[in-house]
Amino acid sequence: MKRFSSRARGRLRPGDTGYRTFSVRPDARAGVDWARTSIRTVRGEAAVAWSAVGGRLRLTVRVPVGAEAEVHVPVAEGVRATAPGGAEFLRSVPGFDIHRVGHGTWEFTGTA
Repeated sequence: MKRFSSRARGRLRPGDTGYRTFSVRPDARAGVDWARTSIRTVRGEAAVAWSAVGGRLRLTVRVPVGAEAEVHVPVAEGVRATAPGGAEFLRSVPGFDIHRVGHGTWEFTGTA
C-alpha cells in the first residue's frame, strides 16, 4: 500500500491574497491512497485531506471563518459526487463536480 502526504497532491490554492477564497483540487492518481495539507492564513487554517478506498474517494475540506472554497470533487464519467447539505453545486467538468462552501468542515465523496 502506497501512502503520500504533500501540498502538491492536496492542491490547496489561493484564489486571492489572504485566502479569502481558495480552491481545492485533489490529485488522486493511481498508487496514492491518501494525502493531506494545510496552510495557516490570516483567517485561520485552511486544510484538505482525502483518502481512496475501494474506488471511492473521501474528501474533507476545512474552511476558516471569513473564507470560501471552490471544491473540485473527482468523479468518473456519469457519476455524481455526494456533497453535504449547504454545499452549493456550481458545475461539472470532465473528471470533477465543483461545489462552493463557506466556513466549516465539509465532507464529500467522489470516485478514486
